[in-house]
Amino acid sequence: MKTIIYILFTFALLSCNRKSGELDLCGIGVLQPYYFTGVTYKGGTYAIKEQFRTKFTPVLNGENSGIIKIRFDVNCLGETGNFEVNQFSLNYQAITLNDSVSSQLLSIAKQLDGWIPGKNEDNEPVNSFKFLAIKLVDGQITEVLPK
Repeated sequence: MKTIIYILFTFALLSCNRKSGELDLCGIGVLQPYYFTGVTYKGGTYAIKEQFRTKFTPVLNGENSGIIKIRFDVNCLGETGNFEVNQFSLNYQAITLNDSVSSQLLSIAKQLDGWIPGKNEDNEPVNSFKFLAIKLVDGQITEVLPK
């Protein structure tokens, strides 16, 4: 009986790492940080920056300077989902930018389909989380991080 309770407790604890959302995570749904797994994008950061550069239409009206951080999961198949967006001023204070800016950037991030899953110490593909931070000055992208 103690063994069954221990197994159920362990499963419940590990299940807390699984995020609910539109993306099915592999295995029991544990997410590992991108810096442990080495999740990458086909063509590297240059290819990511090119996607934002070519698809983003600058929004020049209103106060549109800040940083938009987009966090998401990449499963063991290279699929993405469970996107979260945070917006900050250039002084790192929480703000709200023009909806057109944030929706465009989120849409572009969701279209990035060249993710190469990270791997664990046994060289097996795993679930990872990743983030992109896009810096805007006067409605135009000036940086896409991480570099």
